[in-house]
Amino acid sequence: MSSKSFVIKETDGSNFAKLSGDKNAIHLSKITGYNSIYGYSIPHGVLIILKFFEKNIFLKNFSYIHIRFNKGFRYNIPIQIEKTINKKLILSYKLSQENGGDASIEINFSQNELLFNNLKKITFKKEYTLSNKIIKKYKNKYIPTELKTALCYLSKYVGMIYPGKNSLISEIIIKNYNLPKSNKISFESYKKDSRFPNIENRLIYSNYNIIFYSLVRPELKNNYKKPTKEILKKIISIRENILIIGGSSGIGYDLLKLFLNNNKIKVIATYYKNKINIKKKNLIIKKLNIETDIKLVGEIIKKYTPILIYYFATPKIYLKSDNKKLIKLYEKYYIDYPLKIINIANRFDCKLFYPSTSFIENDSLTPYSLVKLKAEKTIMHLKSLKTKITILRIPMINTRQNLSLLNRNLPNFRTLLFSNKEITKKVFFKD
Repeated sequence: MSSKSFVIKETDGSNFAKLSGDKNAIHLSKITGYNSIYGYSIPHGVLIILKFFEKNIFLKNFSYIHIRFNKGFRYNIPIQIEKTINKKLILSYKLSQENGGDASIEINFSQNELLFNNLKKITFKKEYTLSNKIIKKYKNKYIPTELKTALCYLSKYVGMIYPGKNSLISEIIIKNYNLPKSNKISFESYKKDSRFPNIENRLIYSNYNIIFYSLVRPELKNNYKKPTKEILKKIISIRENILIIGGSSGIGYDLLKLFLNNNKIKVIATYYKNKINIKKKNLIIKKLNIETDIKLVGEIIKKYTPILIYYFATPKIYLKSDNKKLIKLYEKYYIDYPLKIINIANRFDCKLFYPSTSFIENDSLTPYSLVKLKAEKTIMHLKSLKTKITILRIPMINTRQNLSLLNRNLPNFRTLLFSNKEITKKVFFKD
């Protein structure tokens, strides 16, 4: 392996979590990582910085170091170090992985003062007093102990304290001061707007003044209403068995829990990464990768017909995915696979529920909306259509994905199902 590359293994992440106290699950749990905006668990940002410092002779006389994380890195894949600028006063590096992470690091040695403005407001603050015993565990031959200590506490602060669970570091600016050593680390934070995930932070410790930016990644917490008598009556009146493709999360999981109130039918739910932790006599759980196991769908339909099919298979989307690649991926999941299922279902007595999205037909449609619109037209223009299909354009609702980007006061699907008669009709094939 090239001396200008390094690999971070899962064991490195576990060891760093013990050292720093940053036990954020997005770095340690494969399931949590899969459900994140990246689609996989990612190494701690600070761990990547420390590994970079170990690979390059750390220069103590820097004025400031500016680190930007553009794309999440992955475990077990080499991280390449490329020097992009090599001048007397500026060194610049790019860190990258093949089909993976991306970050930039600029080290500035100029004597010009880099001014840090005070935070406009302080929404949270925290201070730690460090004993010699604590400081001792951060000693390192490559990096000044004070800087390693500060960065480890920074990682813990973002991942465990503020904003906490599943949150990430997006940018760090380390300024070098010639100040007396101190045994106190202080943090101040300012969340500019509750609707958006960005937080500006300041850390002061010994001769380091660090500005860093973190991102809130909250988990979706829905307050689900109990089924109304009217909804329960509709569920109990169902006579066909039910197949939910993608029943481990989101709307699929919500409908699964509702349909299980009918003990007279079989409910077959598929999952791929997330296991379905429900135990009921009328529930049959199948692991299904829609990309490779489409035949299994046919076997289920054949065995349990007549059957209602609810299609919620969703591809895993990575942050900053290329639009062309996105469209191809969406077309597979929202056009190609549903068409294959319809072709199978046409031989049996089936009904298919297909979720679409609310959108305005114009040039500014997202890749997702463009494909969903194309899917609607493709599915409904089939010449021979024995399978009854209902397409529901779902308005904006709370999902894990949109809440990880925007904190918006939106209803969940169950609320809409209970309150919107048109949605209720579509879900129960009553129109």
